[in-house]
Amino acid sequence: VLRSIPGIELTDIPEAEVCCGSAGTYNLLEPETANQLGERKARNILSMQPDMIATANPGCLLQIKASLNRLGTPIPSLHPVQLVDASIRGVTPPGLV
Repeated sequence: VLRSIPGIELTDIPEAEVCCGSAGTYNLLEPETANQLGERKARNILSMQPDMIATANPGCLLQIKASLNRLGTPIPSLHPVQLVDASIRGVTPPGLV
């Protein structure tokens, strides 16, 4: 679906298969390890220099945003449905204005 949106270029990040550290309640039960995983994920994302990030998992979305913010490099992070909605309505996705 996202590939059909004009102007969107999808790119996989390095180590995409590695957890961001959220994993349900893992970030609450093991915050230090979860933060390490979150930073690893954030650095992999930053290596691709994206304009925005899209993930369907709400826990991942929050963890990635928090990790990027801790690194001082916030990037607009959206649920894929927000991109589809913006495309249908012909508007700029939230966070990119």
